[in-house]
Amino acid sequence: MISKIYSLKRLRTETQDISNDSLWQGIEGIQIKDYLWMQNNYHPEVIVKACYSRKYILLNFIVYEQKVTIRYLNVGDPVYKDSCVEFFVNLFPNETQEYFNIEFNAIGTIKMGYGIKRNRSYLTSSDLKEFKLISTIEKPVIGYHGSDNWKLFCAIPISLLEKISDRKFEGNEAIGNFFKCGDETEITHYGMWNIIDNPTPDFHLPEYFGKIIFSK
Repeated sequence: MISKIYSLKRLRTETQDISNDSLWQGIEGIQIKDYLWMQNNYHPEVIVKACYSRKYILLNFIVYEQKVTIRYLNVGDPVYKDSCVEFFVNLFPNETQEYFNIEFNAIGTIKMGYGIKRNRSYLTSSDLKEFKLISTIEKPVIGYHGSDNWKLFCAIPISLLEKISDRKFEGNEAIGNFFKCGDETEITHYGMWNIIDNPTPDFHLPEYFGKIIFSK
């Protein structure tokens, strides 16, 4: 199976406002558009933009979804049951099979782990204190949230990724995937950027990760 490729632009300066439109105007976007396993025809359009700087990997999810489910508010909660977007990445595929799973519900609650498939260690709120997160939805809601889309912006500290993986980030070629899901939303759905060839729902299949290139 052919893997998709996404090249991340390198920012030469750090930004204070990760939700500023001018930051993202020149960033190439990719789509989460392959939805598998559920025969309900619910396929919300999702555009993902990503880039990086010396200190952060920055993500921007634009999710065209009028109705959402947001119940979970604490770090480590099962946010994949809510309206959720996810970024899985192995920054060092030539050295290890371990990868990060970074999951956000639509209010920005994080569940983040590191390991091999289901053998993972999960981070605490103390670990994640340097994260920057902004969502256009600011409080829990089940149903209509007042717009035809929601946006989530995140800055992931590279220093944290280095600490957890015990490796130095050099911006080499990585592998990963982007997801949209909602296990316990009004309409259960599982969407992905790089398609997964598996008969049942499972995002923890790194053999189906795409290529992520950090442009110099």
